[in-house]
Amino acid sequence: MGELRDSILKQQLQREIDLARKREAEGKQKEASTHYSKAASLYKMLGYKETATQYETLGKKITEPTDNDEEKVKSLIDSLIVTQKPDTKWEDIGNLEEAKTTLKEAIILPFIKKKPDFVRSTRTILLYGPPGTGKTLLAKASSHTLNASFFEAQASTLLSKYYGESNKILSALFLKAREVQPSLIFMDEIDSIVLNRDTDVHEATRRVIGQLLSELEGFSTKKEDKIIFIGATNRPWDLDDALLSRFERKIYVPLPEVSARKTIFQIHTKGTILDGITFDDLANLTESFSGRDIANVCREAVASMIREQNQDLQDLTSQQIDGYTLKHRPLTKKDFDTSFKKIKPVSKPDDLRRFEKWRADFGE
Repeated sequence: MGELRDSILKQQLQREIDLARKREAEGKQKEASTHYSKAASLYKMLGYKETATQYETLGKKITEPTDNDEEKVKSLIDSLIVTQKPDTKWEDIGNLEEAKTTLKEAIILPFIKKKPDFVRSTRTILLYGPPGTGKTLLAKASSHTLNASFFEAQASTLLSKYYGESNKILSALFLKAREVQPSLIFMDEIDSIVLNRDTDVHEATRRVIGQLLSELEGFSTKKEDKIIFIGATNRPWDLDDALLSRFERKIYVPLPEVSARKTIFQIHTKGTILDGITFDDLANLTESFSGRDIANVCREAVASMIREQNQDLQDLTSQQIDGYTLKHRPLTKKDFDTSFKKIKPVSKPDDLRRFEKWRADFGE
């Protein structure tokens, strides 16, 4: 039950961090502070006391007014650093063997000192594919392999309430990455910051694109730097052509096949027992589901079981929670049927055909 508890807590933790960053990007500092504080509490429950303290400090800091632009930028960049080294390992990711092999080769080569001059190191990588297929997990596993400082930056955050300062923030981000190298910058939703410049975009956005292109261009001139930049997108066809040319590798992260879906179900139900349904059954029922969709299916199935077995859970007082023993039973077909009513695949057939066409035209 310990593994199941930790799995549930980690899912809750990721939701709180995502919500905190989203609210902060929207300028809702008070709400963001609340979610950062909840994340700190979850880190404590998982045993990461130092990281919990850092998130508590962050939650308090973002509500403090400041007129100092440099301090504001520094605070934002510090918040992008994942202070607890990502614990995601390659084996935690269901299959995606082709993407994992390509990515492993790409990230390891730059850190090998003794290699022939003709072996070029890959420093810029684009992960593209349908939503929820594991692009963030691949980036985190890469950072774990290298034991590198990991910067997790959502491009939308850099363009929202910090819109007028995005150039300064991008410059500070790459500068900080050089200071704490080896480091890996992971920029999710990169399409939101580098739309094709032929489209009708604001001049400030054009400047941001130019700044990012300039930073990436510097990767090839500073060979001693141990920094890797990984961008991720669900819409590669919207990216600026000049940016695409900066990515030395473009790796497609597809929806999982049936064997991969089985593995993903096993990962996300680790510590539980199935009754009346098998992993093969679940894999066959989830064609067109992404890894994230499957994780959500498992979470909802567990929640359904826990809710049934602990009907007094919502009425517990703070004093009762510490001594409470969570009742549980094997997961049944009924639990998953309840989950499937709530969770539907995000990707549609037309989307998948578009990915395959773009891959044939531009990708690997």
